[in-house]
Amino acid sequence: MEIKHGVYQSALPWLLLLLLGILNNVVSAVEEYQTYIIHMDHGQKPAPHLTHESWHRSILKSLSSSPTDEEELLLYSYNHVMHGFSARLTPSQLSEIQNSSAHIATYPDSFGKLWTTYAPKFLGLKRHSGIWPAASYGEDVIVGILDSGVWPESESFHDEGMSPVPQRWKGKCEKGTAFSSSNCNRKLIGARSFSKGVKHIGNDQSLKTIQNGAPWITTVGAATLDRSFVATMTLENGFTIEGTSYFPESVFLTNLTLYYGKGNMSKTICNDTSLDRNEVAGKVVICDSYGLDVSKQIIEAGRVGAYAAIFLTNMSLAVLPESCSIPSLILTDAPVTLVKEYVTRDRNPKVKSMNFVFTRFGKESAPQVAYFSSKGPNPITPGILKPDIIAPGVDILGAYIPNKPFMKVGNHDLTTDYALMSGTSMSTPIVAGVGALLKAIHPKWSPAAIRSALMTTAYAKDNTGRTLKSQFTGSGTPIHFGAGHIDPNKAMDPGLIYDMGFQDYVDFLCGLEYTDEHMRIILKQKKWLCNKKLSHELNYPSFIVVLSNETTYPTAMNLSRVVTNVGNDTSVYEAHLEKIPTGMKIRVEPSTLTFTEKYQNQSFVVSVEIDRDFPMIIYGFLKWIDQYGHIVSSPIVATNF
Repeated sequence: MEIKHGVYQSALPWLLLLLLGILNNVVSAVEEYQTYIIHMDHGQKPAPHLTHESWHRSILKSLSSSPTDEEELLLYSYNHVMHGFSARLTPSQLSEIQNSSAHIATYPDSFGKLWTTYAPKFLGLKRHSGIWPAASYGEDVIVGILDSGVWPESESFHDEGMSPVPQRWKGKCEKGTAFSSSNCNRKLIGARSFSKGVKHIGNDQSLKTIQNGAPWITTVGAATLDRSFVATMTLENGFTIEGTSYFPESVFLTNLTLYYGKGNMSKTICNDTSLDRNEVAGKVVICDSYGLDVSKQIIEAGRVGAYAAIFLTNMSLAVLPESCSIPSLILTDAPVTLVKEYVTRDRNPKVKSMNFVFTRFGKESAPQVAYFSSKGPNPITPGILKPDIIAPGVDILGAYIPNKPFMKVGNHDLTTDYALMSGTSMSTPIVAGVGALLKAIHPKWSPAAIRSALMTTAYAKDNTGRTLKSQFTGSGTPIHFGAGHIDPNKAMDPGLIYDMGFQDYVDFLCGLEYTDEHMRIILKQKKWLCNKKLSHELNYPSFIVVLSNETTYPTAMNLSRVVTNVGNDTSVYEAHLEKIPTGMKIRVEPSTLTFTEKYQNQSFVVSVEIDRDFPMIIYGFLKWIDQYGHIVSSPIVATNF
């Protein structure tokens, strides 16, 4: 990224967590200089000027009260995604430029705003109330992370204000590749390398793709936020359209010709090497993108010199942020029809303006299960409903290595300390962080108890009141979202928990009929007590009945559970059944649980009867509700595939 006079060509604050701005210099008692970004009509560049920069310099040199060296005014000359320049000008000098027929628009430069990720707000975390302060912000809780590496210089690992390393810490800060033990501090307290034989497992949007489905693991799916990044476009006919965009710079384009390769299928889909530079250069190209790789289409549009590109698709998140090397607008649904009708009917279709990029909040039907998030049922042990829970994992601002370009913008490599990323690798750390807060509040809780609190307080409806659904499918079930979306503040006080311990997992492994050799390897013990327990017999916070195409109906199964009171000392819980579908009958005995003290246990049995065949998945919810407002929710699912 080019730098002149200490001024950076800045990327959007949501992409870079850097304050990129300018120094305010008062150089006159009468008028102050301010930085402006000025858009010019490149078609009016006088012929004697071989380059746009030469023309821009001459404009500044011709201004009244201009310094002898125009370098003192010119900051940056643009000729890729826009034509114009940025300069430090007085109001009088700006007025002179604005009177020029070549002037298109002027925007005052502004300081970048230091942002943190939006996910904490979406999760309901607050600095002065709720789980965050109750957990002392996770003070002295140790979290272990398995990852492919660490960048200790990142601001995310700065330890300013951190308390000393807990005395109970017995780990090591091991020297590794380009990593010194001195890189550890009061926040990054230890690091060890286990690189041999490591392999990475990707996610798959298909069913039965859960990878980490063991009952002692909290299996996390990824979900969207209610935030979106958009750009606006106004066509010459007056229609204004908004679509998804991840282009990382603030750009305003005007009066550009639209290009659509109608009549040539290869050109309409912007196929590799299909576009002609003579036809497309300097224009806004439209690409049909249904089921196609938008990233490759962007490369093709950039190859032939398109100023910008519009992609008509059925998936609003069909492109990764790092792919947007030119201004890119993704349109779905009704806007697709509007644009197609205009570009095919009008003899000279034009874009009046395109403005990149804005942040929108409050998007409807959020959260949704990310299209890439692995789905259940668990292929190895289908009697355990997985995933357990979902959490924000789409467009999450995360630390990035600054010695490697994140993306290209035009001909420039863009590096950054923080970038938008998506994956269950984003949602899992969020759940781990909330789990750490719960451990700080309830230090005696087991991992199973913490998972139970997260699951039974999760919500299964989006911000429109409808059942959570998966991206692009319009539907969702607990094999997509598990118990629901994490709700950290409610997890702090779940009322009841479904607990498990070491012996439960030993019994589970025995039920899988592992050999003695396998058991010794897993348990690191020579002796163990083995009471075989099938997966559906585990004290899990969710319920699943696994059937097959060969099942005869009616069929029934009993599922036993034990809950522990961690709420009010004297509590009475009533069983409520919700959304029970036709063909599924559920009975809970007893239907009332009475507790007379904290940490008291009570058992119950859920009887599930299916009286007819059904299409793949049916489900409902069991909710234990007490007089104090605790709602302990569990999905009850039946599958037959």
